[in-house]
Amino acid sequence: MFHRVHPERDQLWDPMDVPLFEKAIKYISNKFDVVCFEETDVSTLAKHQRVATVMFDDGYLDNLEYAAPILQKYNIKASFYVATNCINQNKPTWTYELDYKLQHATCAALELPFEYIAEPLKSVQLADIDTVAKLKPALKKMSYEYRSKVLDSIHAQTADVELPKLMMNWQEVQQLKNAGHYIGSHSVNHYMLGTTDNQELVAYELQASAKTIQEELGHFPTTISYPIGSYNHTTIELSKEAGYTRGLATKQKRYHPDKDPIFEVPRVELYNESWPKTKMRIHGVVEQIKRILKPGS
Repeated sequence: MFHRVHPERDQLWDPMDVPLFEKAIKYISNKFDVVCFEETDVSTLAKHQRVATVMFDDGYLDNLEYAAPILQKYNIKASFYVATNCINQNKPTWTYELDYKLQHATCAALELPFEYIAEPLKSVQLADIDTVAKLKPALKKMSYEYRSKVLDSIHAQTADVELPKLMMNWQEVQQLKNAGHYIGSHSVNHYMLGTTDNQELVAYELQASAKTIQEELGHFPTTISYPIGSYNHTTIELSKEAGYTRGLATKQKRYHPDKDPIFEVPRVELYNESWPKTKMRIHGVVEQIKRILKPGS
């Protein structure tokens, strides 16, 4: 699973470099039978050990500009899961927006005097990249309600930062569909759906994103990719009610159809790392090592 593929570097969330992406795709196409997840019967996947799927989350334009030509070169049909409001407004996900603002704000520090924030993060010097890098992981651990309050404060303090236009529009998403790729849902606003008790909000994120995809592209998306892999039992039940038949998590392990529920399909995410480590991730070796070093994790 991928997010961005781009030659530009980023200190906080580095896109996969284009040559590394091509190396990974070439390797995957040589070592596995690559199929489109939505076009494959799950029972078929259970019978074959050497099957792989290629997926992208969010809906960044670089998916079309840099990734799609490489996918075409190796005759791979992928699945792209888009956050519909990000497409509608050409506005990146809140995670990217946070990273970008932290690196481009004109203020020297952020003041976040919230009782539910750890003391070292209540006053963040933006020149201290190590401390800055701890802010997003801390926000992901909060409830949706607490996170929203902190993000509102950050956006107010960095209002002078103009965000880049990085997302595809619907015509560009349609190009991917026309090329034989599948377009699924990644919610409306990329909220972490498993971190709120507000069922109306979760239902809206699931239903409205599917409706928009159907209106814009002419098909109902059968798969929901939970933003940031955040979901719970309620998320799953509301996904079923919304009409989805499959749900994608980010558990960093290989999918075993005979063991993993269809609404909790794990995926292995690849990053901009060395080729040996990327290859280890593809084969699940990195996570195996982690489980050995930290039993029960």
